[in-house]
Amino acid sequence: MENRMTTFHPKHFLESDLHPDFAGAKKCVICEKWISTRPNHLYCRPCNLCFHNECSTSLMENLTIDRPATHEHTLTFIRQKNSFNCVACRMVVANKEMNFYGMYEINMYGCLPCNFFIHRDCMFLPKVIKLTRHSHRLFHTFQVPDYNTNCRICGDPFVCGSGGYICTDETCDYKLHSYCATHKKIWDGKDVEREPEEISNSEDVTFSSLEEVDGKTIRHFSHHHDLVRQYVNGGEEENKRVCQACILGIGSGPFLGCKECDFALHDTCARLPRKMEHPFHRHPITLEVDMMNIKEGFFRCSKCERESCGFMYRCCQEECEFKMDTRCASLADPLYNGAHQHPLTLLGRGARCYKCGFYLDSEQATLPVLVKCNYDIHPLTLFLGISINMWPWKPFACEVCELRIKPTYPDYQDLYGCFDCDTVVHVECAIGKYPYLKPGHTIKLNGFEIEIASNSTLSRPICHACHSICQDKLVFNNKSSAISFCSINCITSS
Repeated sequence: MENRMTTFHPKHFLESDLHPDFAGAKKCVICEKWISTRPNHLYCRPCNLCFHNECSTSLMENLTIDRPATHEHTLTFIRQKNSFNCVACRMVVANKEMNFYGMYEINMYGCLPCNFFIHRDCMFLPKVIKLTRHSHRLFHTFQVPDYNTNCRICGDPFVCGSGGYICTDETCDYKLHSYCATHKKIWDGKDVEREPEEISNSEDVTFSSLEEVDGKTIRHFSHHHDLVRQYVNGGEEENKRVCQACILGIGSGPFLGCKECDFALHDTCARLPRKMEHPFHRHPITLEVDMMNIKEGFFRCSKCERESCGFMYRCCQEECEFKMDTRCASLADPLYNGAHQHPLTLLGRGARCYKCGFYLDSEQATLPVLVKCNYDIHPLTLFLGISINMWPWKPFACEVCELRIKPTYPDYQDLYGCFDCDTVVHVECAIGKYPYLKPGHTIKLNGFEIEIASNSTLSRPICHACHSICQDKLVFNNKSSAISFCSINCITSS
């Protein structure tokens, strides 16, 4: 084993191979990347640190940095693990965690006369950014005013004297931790300090899909006939109408309908903008209404991962494959969901309550709170996760599939239920496995042209792929032959 010393870490002998006691995976303390090959790194046993040869060489060329935008004095790299608080994010470690061995990383520059210390990454934080989750630009400050507030993303409080991002509008109190604001799933990576400011609420971003023709008639760009405001009358045919945007039933209350055909839109779906910014994606998204532009005839939402043949929001960036259905797009931040008593904050793939820790993934957050079921005269209410513990415990089974319900953690299930009648139904049994696909629509998969049909007859078909009875609300029929499939997975595996 070769022992040597370097100008980067001169006080100890360094080994060119890991000590047997620490033979597991290690990260370079400089670049914070995993060390994959042994010959290109050095290891200090007393300090328990490991670094690439090339990282230490390049860092020696930048031991001091003059960056007036960050600090008026020269900043010097600290070549030891330390527990200084960063002035930009106020955290001891840039990623809010200590490393695998509970030791601090080597990642700080400092000015000793000013007691100024900053992470290497935080030194180059963008000065001004624009996030899709907020209507105004945000600028970075090393000291957040009125720090006795919480970050609007993670919900954690600001530490006294900590830096962060605050709104450029003085009347707006929106604040974010720097590590929350610049997360790769939140921020698009652009510093807009020197770019002309775009008005995010302009017609280009929130252009309405509706056009009032007269006092009674409304025009929507997705349909060639004019629409009128209608009300569900309770008739059997009326109750079968679905919203063409979200594919869910019209339900109760007013909607926009066409008198010349069966086209209908929920009032909220009809008002979705043609272009918008949404907290679920870091780029602007645009509304597409024609499934003919999609080869398969349907799409899978990038958030809730459900298949849909309704309206779709697509990312404006050509290289980005992000797609989102209108149910996810209709979620606003903060989110007020009927399944929980507190407002929720939209995060990467769902929504969290910072008062009690309650969490919904995007699939749960988009479920209708009330559904009508043939097994009960009352509408069934959604119960998610631990909320089922509100139910008076007793053995019970799903009214549809007759399987026993497991209400206790970790086997609890998302359910629809009625307290008055003790009716309990699995979510999938109540709304189906594919609630955003509609009967009569044609899709193309695996070389098959498939027609989606309602599976409501007593004699249900046998799936061509898995050879089981098709039990879901929908069945997939091959238009060129008399074979059926019970799911999209069975079509693609056939």
